[in-house]
Amino acid sequence: MEKSEIYEARSVHSDKESIVDLMAERPEQGSNFLAYANVVCVVAGTGTLGLPYALALGGWIGVGILILSLIMSVYTAILLMKCVYYNGKYRLSSYQEVGRHAYGTPGLAAVWFFHTSIVLGAPIMYLILAGTEMKTLIPSADIDVKAWIWISAAIVALPFVTMKTLTEVAVMSVFGALATVVLVVVAVRGSIINMGDVIPGMVHNIIIPANLPTTVASISICFGGNVVYFHVEEAMRYPRSWNRVVAAALGTCAILYLATAIPGYMAYGSAARSPILLNLPKDIFTKIGTIVIIIHVILAAPILLTSFALEFERLTDITVARRGKTMERVWRTVARLLIVAFCGAIACVVPYFDAFLSLLGAMGNCSLIFVMPIVFYFKLIGWRQMKWYELVWCAIIVIIGVVSAVIGSIDAIKVLKFRFETDAARM
Repeated sequence: MEKSEIYEARSVHSDKESIVDLMAERPEQGSNFLAYANVVCVVAGTGTLGLPYALALGGWIGVGILILSLIMSVYTAILLMKCVYYNGKYRLSSYQEVGRHAYGTPGLAAVWFFHTSIVLGAPIMYLILAGTEMKTLIPSADIDVKAWIWISAAIVALPFVTMKTLTEVAVMSVFGALATVVLVVVAVRGSIINMGDVIPGMVHNIIIPANLPTTVASISICFGGNVVYFHVEEAMRYPRSWNRVVAAALGTCAILYLATAIPGYMAYGSAARSPILLNLPKDIFTKIGTIVIIIHVILAAPILLTSFALEFERLTDITVARRGKTMERVWRTVARLLIVAFCGAIACVVPYFDAFLSLLGAMGNCSLIFVMPIVFYFKLIGWRQMKWYELVWCAIIVIIGVVSAVIGSIDAIKVLKFRFETDAARM
């Protein structure tokens, strides 16, 4: 054997050993169950409430789109995490780092833009929902929606500012995941009660071709966990269990989604609204569901905001080593309060949950979940070792992601424009 061949063989062997070392047990980190609950809490979220409306947009084909989105999301989540360990020497710290290693500054900028749109956009959406539902829950109180949004922001700020990392915030995700289950039960119960009621103009469509991109965009946000996967995996005691954990978590979310979407669309058809709570009977169970979703979004928002804050603090060098223990806490507190204030301000300016949900799913999630993991994987690891059917599968995912991102964003922007113009005309 030539010396170069011996060196190459040793290099490959060394890289494999390095990857094993990088993915070795981390005794100080959280369990697989906490990682599973973290993903379920963030991913299941408010997307559950918008699924009957997504089916109203696209028809029963939305059920197939949901299952297809699950399969695509699990696949790209696994590819994305392979990119984290691609060189065998060190673990990449974030989605932005993956983009930079793949395509330099343009890759970093693209990921930063879409990543920021999600980790800030989703909490903004949560604040909109929490403020709206608080107003619905206590209509007699002389407090408008904007004030409730700021109250929600203040509540979210408490754990966000006091808990530094996702390892600390992870405990909250267990309660958030349980809240999602309760919410699904309330939505299913209300849908079954109303099933068979005659709603003027209500129809059940098999497929509405013109709305398919928007439907895909609305459903894609239901699997939008890529923005926190890096920090969730980093906080795992057994990182080699990632594939099983993410598949189990997203599979659990899909079961909750189907349980909400199918009865909801059967009961309300084209009259389904987002969130589905607006359609449900106005009884004590719906009030319980409203309270639960408020609790859920208040628990889920700090997880996403912490993911953004960790990257921001890394970029601005807000560390104990650089600032000292006391000043690090001061700078971190100020930075995180400003982040919450920014989210609260935007939520007050754009208080349209359903349109914001569609725009967020189209613009950010379609790119981050479906397109970029495959594009980055091809660049960092390569496509030549893939089978032909894997390449075809990757091409299908990328095409679906690009078309849904472009057309879905355009449609969502048109809806937002219409809402603003309608509200302006009323004033």
